[in-house]
Amino acid sequence: MAEEKSISLETLQEQQNQLSEAVTQLTTQRTQLEEQLSSVRNQLATNIGALQYANALIQSLGGEELADPTDVGGDPAETETLEVEDAGEEVTL
Repeated sequence: MAEEKSISLETLQEQQNQLSEAVTQLTTQRTQLEEQLSSVRNQLATNIGALQYANALIQSLGGEELADPTDVGGDPAETETLEVEDAGEEVTL
């Protein structure tokens, strides 16, 4: 025999309200995350620009070509020591 399962209209309305609240919260979180992502992208673009400027400056002072700052791959623990000859010029960044 098949059991009949029934649910009250009140229970359905309560579940619908809970789902609506969950959707609203998720939509708000999505908007916040999209804003944060946009902010991070803008900051990254600014940092890349600063790195490109610094690389060009180092090249002009020391003649050494550095890695492309837009290349974010590789080992983050790697470090590189650069020696720049003192050209006697004051540089403001």
